[in-house]
Amino acid sequence: MGERERMVAALRRSGSVFAEDELTELHRAAPDEAALAAMVARRAAGEPIEQIVGTAAFAGLRIRVRPGVFVPRRRTELLATIVADALAGLPRGARLLDLGCGSGAIAALAMHRVPGLEVVAIDADPRAVDCARENLTAARVVLADSPDALDASARFDVVAANLPYVPTRELALMPRDAREHEPLLALDGGPDGLVPLRRLAPSIAARLAPGGRVAVELAPQQVDAAAGILRAVGLGGAEVREDDALGATVLVAR
Repeated sequence: MGERERMVAALRRSGSVFAEDELTELHRAAPDEAALAAMVARRAAGEPIEQIVGTAAFAGLRIRVRPGVFVPRRRTELLATIVADALAGLPRGARLLDLGCGSGAIAALAMHRVPGLEVVAIDADPRAVDCARENLTAARVVLADSPDALDASARFDVVAANLPYVPTRELALMPRDAREHEPLLALDGGPDGLVPLRRLAPSIAARLAPGGRVAVELAPQQVDAAAGILRAVGLGGAEVREDDALGATVLVAR
């Protein structure tokens, strides 16, 4: 068995479904064979490949991802696309708040597709904020757990709320790489998965400009409860957007 075959076998034993593809990506990022072997060992130990190679593919972009930072999911491309499309229909200088920004992938796509945006990104994890600042060099990135940390007069045309929505009891069912290498802060949505949205909904509503929209990623079974949370703070016209191919559900309200 050659060295490549041994590496592929090691990745498969660790549970990798796409071992050959992962090895190709690791090889592309490794400066030499010793580095490649170390990367394979890290992946076999369960570390997300995006954190190992330092980037994640997201809607045609490469997003910088640091160890310990939440990895942007492909399903979140629906939320990011909805946000970018909403901003594209507004005059130049429209304002976006990326709430729970993680690595900054949502804001990065919006800024890539829509010129002239004013963007503020917020996250409560210092590692995520450092990473987002690398990806969003033309945005303001703030370490905070709520929009209340911003100037009281700040208003936004669109708020992208990619908040944790996994119910606490389901965290143990998540893949090993997420459970062991991503921050619990970015995953745990409390007993029903909607505790972060419930806590932040009043602040979101207060920060929307007239006619502004909020887009929230969640699970299909959470839609009705989430719509009720938003209605309770004065946001209406809830619309559900889904993408079966991505396995994504987004709730948009005004």
